[in-house]
Amino acid sequence: MSPVPELERLQFFQGQLLTADDLTTLDNNNRELRWLHNRSLHNWGIGLGLDVQGARGDTSVTVNPGYAIDILGHEIILSEPLRVAIPGLAGAADGSAVTYYLVANYVDDSDQTTEEQRGATACYPGGSVRLSNDPAILWKTTAQLDSGVDVVLAQVFIQNCVLSQNPSAAVRRYATCGQSLYVKAAEIAAADVTWSPWIQGGVTIGFTAAIDTSAAKFQTTPGYLAQIIGSRVLTGQSLVVADFVSIANESPTGFTLQVALPQMSDIVNPASLTDPVGGPQILQQLGWRVSWLGTEG
Repeated sequence: MSPVPELERLQFFQGQLLTADDLTTLDNNNRELRWLHNRSLHNWGIGLGLDVQGARGDTSVTVNPGYAIDILGHEIILSEPLRVAIPGLAGAADGSAVTYYLVANYVDDSDQTTEEQRGATACYPGGSVRLSNDPAILWKTTAQLDSGVDVVLAQVFIQNCVLSQNPSAAVRRYATCGQSLYVKAAEIAAADVTWSPWIQGGVTIGFTAAIDTSAAKFQTTPGYLAQIIGSRVLTGQSLVVADFVSIANESPTGFTLQVALPQMSDIVNPASLTDPVGGPQILQQLGWRVSWLGTEG
């Protein structure tokens, strides 16, 4: 199948005689567009149902109704429960259970069952007018699997012509896409942040600030990232800042920014930098901005 099909736009006019070719082309166009949508915008796999029921000792399994998409975008639809006999095998050559996979395949029109056929008339030949939409439900070995074309419904283990254990659903691939990520970010100037001394062991080691993210309207607590943007050097005061940023107390509406500023020398993180009043003023002079990003989903 071509990645992008060549399609015609059909137009009709009042009184036009429509032939079977016109209507078939219209239906084919719609199907090709739908399949293109499926394979380009969705993951292939099981979308709904198609669970396989059976138990140890059974000689058959039941496939429940469901819906899947194969790698080509074809819809695989089973409308009624289907009972399928398992392969009648004693087991592997060494006497252990043999593994089989129950798969669903899309069936092309040329191979599909005719549900209604109209006979020929004096003027026109007859033909099929209604086809089944049932998929092919088949047993395959590991070597026979065609990933994507075969949508695997279950794995079974057969010994002495019966199931040696319940069917396994671990091999199923699901078409449902994961939840989309919701990402929000913002920047806040140091002058607009309320800085509080960060005290540990009676020593001020930096500052903390409550960062409000409620405007982002997160529904759950996102994964936050935060950093300080701005200069780390005040040339006129011979001051160099070495900061270590961390986050605590995350919630859907905010988090606590922790900025450690451990004193290193009279120039690098001097005591004046952690002064409750002078420190925040220095941060403003440095042009600091708090940049944060939250990812939910």
